[in-house]
Amino acid sequence: MTVAFTPKSLRPIRGVRISDKPTNRVSFSGTMPWFDIDNLMAPTGRTGNDIEGYVEGESLLELEFVRIARFDGTTFRIRPQPCTLEWQDPRTNQIRHFVPDFEVWRSGRTSTTFIEVKYAAEARQLEIEHELVRKNFEYRGHDFEVWTDGMIRRQPRCTNVEMLFAQAGPLENVEALDRVRSVLHRAGGKVLTIGEIRERSGIGGKAFRAVLRLYVRREVKLDLDVPIDERALVTPVMMEGLLTQPVIAPGQHHV
Repeated sequence: MTVAFTPKSLRPIRGVRISDKPTNRVSFSGTMPWFDIDNLMAPTGRTGNDIEGYVEGESLLELEFVRIARFDGTTFRIRPQPCTLEWQDPRTNQIRHFVPDFEVWRSGRTSTTFIEVKYAAEARQLEIEHELVRKNFEYRGHDFEVWTDGMIRRQPRCTNVEMLFAQAGPLENVEALDRVRSVLHRAGGKVLTIGEIRERSGIGGKAFRAVLRLYVRREVKLDLDVPIDERALVTPVMMEGLLTQPVIAPGQHHV
């Protein structure tokens, strides 16, 4: 095993709330690692990204969402509790304030998406309010999504993400990765199953872990909505141009 990267400066990735305040300290339930593996491993030569660290969440469900977002193949940056939305409630004409749980940057998008994480029962009770919040975010040029426990814990995606998370640490088997890369290269762009890659690479179970690692490195694509097993299809991708950089500057996205 080889140490693939050493994080430059791990720190909590925080939003507008001050988590060190006594009133907030007990509300945070934990953190989820979010390492900018592209930047730390430097396979694409990008530098200057400052998102590596730990993303704070106030509940287990929020942390599970962070893990899903980390490996969904499109989200490349996240910020917890990023802003306070001030909006007028047409039902009462009162000015109200709303703090979303997360803001996410996704490849191919020109604006960010704000996320609220709720258990399904609570989301149903807040459906009208969430729709009003959505309209206010859309008026400002942003999407708004409510993620429930049913969406976050949907199988087999949830189990697939757990396997990918286990392969996202600083250690990697360089020889196994190169063997799998060689198999994919010799296939000439043909889509292979994990079982076929295992047989052609001659490294047994190491091939399975190598495929997962290559997904984490964004060198292959997997369908997370089907079980990742011997029958799963592995599609090679080009590293260059795979992810678009955020179109909006860090100081321009608050609403």
